[in-house]
This record gives sequence, structure tokens and C-alpha cells, in this order.
Amino acid sequence: MKFGFLDSLDQVDFTLPNLKNDFQTFTSVPRSQLKVFIGAPVWSDKNYLARLYPQKTKQKDFLSAYAKQFNSIEVNATRYGTPKPSVIQKWYDSVGPNFKFSLKVPQVITHRKDINDKVSRERFDQFLLAVDGLKEKSGMSFAVMANYFKANNFNGLVDFVENIPFDLPLAIEFRDSSWFEPSILDQWQKLFAENNITTVKTDTPGRRDAAHCRLVGENLFVRYVGDYSHPTDSFRIKNWVSSFDRALSLGVKNIWFYVHQPGDTRGKVLDFFNSFIVELNEKQQMNFPKLIDYSLV
Repeated sequence: MKFGFLDSLDQVDFTLPNLKNDFQTFTSVPRSQLKVFIGAPVWSDKNYLARLYPQKTKQKDFLSAYAKQFNSIEVNATRYGTPKPSVIQKWYDSVGPNFKFSLKVPQVITHRKDINDKVSRERFDQFLLAVDGLKEKSGMSFAVMANYFKANNFNGLVDFVENIPFDLPLAIEFRDSSWFEPSILDQWQKLFAENNITTVKTDTPGRRDAAHCRLVGENLFVRYVGDYSHPTDSFRIKNWVSSFDRALSLGVKNIWFYVHQPGDTRGKVLDFFNSFIVELNEKQQMNFPKLIDYSLV
């Protein structure tokens, strides 16, 4: 993910604001009931061979190998279109019963001049069929709005959100900075609360406003852009895991945490998550197994 990319991280303040939910009140959740779903944005990367996957893993088996390491995936491939039912079925059959797919809404919907026109509605209906095809293995779908989709199109957002089925787990990410201005921030968060939409927290170096930490509903959805070759990742891991106590107190039941690493160092996602898992198990009293590093096997 190139959004918010910086050449140097040395001067970035990665402090997170406190999580808050201004429009809803939920009963706090016992730590034993918290579900955490972790994953990467792709399973087909050959850089995973001899790190995340055994060296001789065939490409057709990459998803199965991925699902032995993670319990979820942020599926960015659906950005280019909704998969055929046969592809969805193949994905479903390739993973275990507790695995979750979080599908990205195709950009033919989110990047239209009019996100509510007839074509957009038809394509969204097709997307819903794919989500339904994953059955219990469907996670939190997410829509990334276009960089040029600005807050002056709030009425269009209202129409878009109100057309989404209330029972569809869906998170929405904004890119344009106008959405994070105080004058509009509360408006769209209230809209999301009324329509069961989850906010995306995008923790990326060059756009700290996108890591707003405003909660809506019972899900915390994080898209994290890191570089495990830089020491700030350790600090950021501790910050996020520490914030989960606050999330529990606000009634969060599910945490979705997806990590993007620079393309040529994607193998480092293993190092990131093993540090993340150690912190998670210690601070949140969980029992996540560490990922297997096949370079050591």
C-alpha cells in the first residue's frame, strides 16, 4: 500500500490517539471473549517462499500454506473485480473452518464519479454474492474510497451507506484529508453508527490523521503500513496491543489487524507478526502460536 508512504520514518510521531466511541455505548468485553484476526494483504507473493511457506510450495497451494500461518487475509485482489463463484468456492475449500476472508470492495464501485449510479449498485450486488459464497469464512469486507472522494460529497456517502445491507460486516476507509476535519468527522461517524458500518484505522507514516482511532460498533479494523527494518515498528506494536485494553472496555469483540510491508521486504511480515504475537500473548493473555519461519527449518 503506497498511501502515506515516506522515504524516511525518523521524524514521524507514531503516537496513537486514545480509542473512543462518541455515539454508542456497549458493555465491556471480557478478555477471554476477544477475537483477534491477523493477516497480510496477499498470499501469492513468491517472497514468502522459504520464509512463510516451505521452499517447495507450489503456487496453487499458496493459499493453503498461508492459512496454516494466519487466521485471516485482507483480499486486495478483489479491487479489480468480483471473483467468479468457482473461484470463491476454491478459496473456501483451501482454508480451515475458522479462517476469515476480508474482501475489498471493487474499485469499479468505490472509484466511480457517482458511487450510487446503476452500475455501482449492480456491481455491489455481485460483490454481495461473493461475500455470501464464503459463508462463515467471510470476515470484515472493506471499501477504500478514492483519493478524490472528498467530504463535500457527504450526501453521496449517505446514499451509499444507506444502501448497504445492515447485516453486512463492512468497514470504510477514507483517503482525502477533508474527512478528518473536526467539522465533518462526527457527522460521518454518526452515520456509520446508525448504519452498522465500521471505521478503518489506517496507520501509515505520512498520514497520521487516518489513524484516527474513532470506534463505531464492536469491531476494531486496522490497516497497518510498516517497515520491520525500522525500529519504530517495535514501538508501534506495543502501542496497538496496549490499546486493546481500551478497545475491550468500549465493547470491541473483534479485532482485525492487517499488515502491509514494502513489496521487496514482504517476507518481514513474519518478523513483525512474531513480535506482535509475543506482545499479544503477554499483554492480552492470549495463546497465539508464533508463525513458522521456514528459513530455519
